[in-house]
Order: sequence, then C-alpha cells, then structure tokens
Amino acid sequence: MDKSLDPIELATLPAWMAPASAPLPFTSTLATSNEAQLFPAIFDRALDGITSGKPLSQVVEDYPVPIDYTRLLAWIHRDENRRARYYEAQAVGAEVVADQMIAISDASDSLEDVQRSTLRINTRKWLLGVWNRKRYGETRQVEQTVLVDMGEAMAEAMARVNRSRGEVIDVKPRMVE
Repeated sequence: MDKSLDPIELATLPAWMAPASAPLPFTSTLATSNEAQLFPAIFDRALDGITSGKPLSQVVEDYPVPIDYTRLLAWIHRDENRRARYYEAQAVGAEVVADQMIAISDASDSLEDVQRSTLRINTRKWLLGVWNRKRYGETRQVEQTVLVDMGEAMAEAMARVNRSRGEVIDVKPRMVE
C-alpha cells in the first residue's frame, strides 16, 4: 500500500513538516487553471496602476487574488498589442513619476530625511530611464573628428597619372587566326 500523503493532508501540515515537493499552501491550483480568465481581468487594472506611477509588481501584490508576477509579465509580452499597451502605460507613468520627483525635492525635510529623499529621487530617475528611455534615458553620443587633406590626396593622384603616361607603350594589336 502506498503511504504517500494526499495533497489535502499536505495542506494541513505545518510548512516546516511538509516535504520539499509539496505544493506551497498559498498556491492554488484554481488560480493557475484560471490564468486565462484572470490575466485579462487584471491587465486593465494593472495598466491603470502603471499609469499612476506604480510598478507592475506592486499592482500584482495589491491584487486580492495571488498572481504569479513572472507569468503575468510573460503573458503580457507574448502578445504585441498587450506589450505595446504596457509600454504606453509605462510612458504615461513616467510622467507621473517625474511630477512626484518635483514634489519630493521641494518638500521641507529635516536633515535626516534628506538622504531618504535623495534615494527616492534617484530610484525614480532610474525608473524613468527604464520606462521611457527615449525621453528620460541616458544617451551616449560618440563624437569623432576625422580630417582628410584632399589637396595632398589629389596631388598624389596626379603624380601617379603623370608617371603612368610615360610608361605607356603603343603596341600594334595581333591578328588572331
């Protein structure tokens, strides 16, 4: 007789007693089986959260049903239309975050709060560069100056032409039989 534990019995065991292969108590098979319905339902809510300046991970964390963040992100990136909407929401959210940075920097903080405000602004600057690289990202421009003296190049070309004129031998063509 097989003495392996039934999944229902595993759920009643304390986490420290459950075998390593046991499903985690908060993982619901219902949630994974309903991802096809759950992801489209949360997508518009996620876009609203992103446009208000929240990262997707925070929107997922605040959702009342447990959602696998990485699976949702993969689902978003699988479809070109969803991906475009996600990036558009990030661009709008970047504008909101930029406004937040102004409010943070203008706040009247105590000396202890200055370092925290600096961290908050630096984090938002990085986020802006990721969410809207064209507008807020760092651009690196490489400048190169190359000078070509065309006068010297033309003089050398004329010298080659003049040398070749003296070497030309007029040959009578042969008749091929």
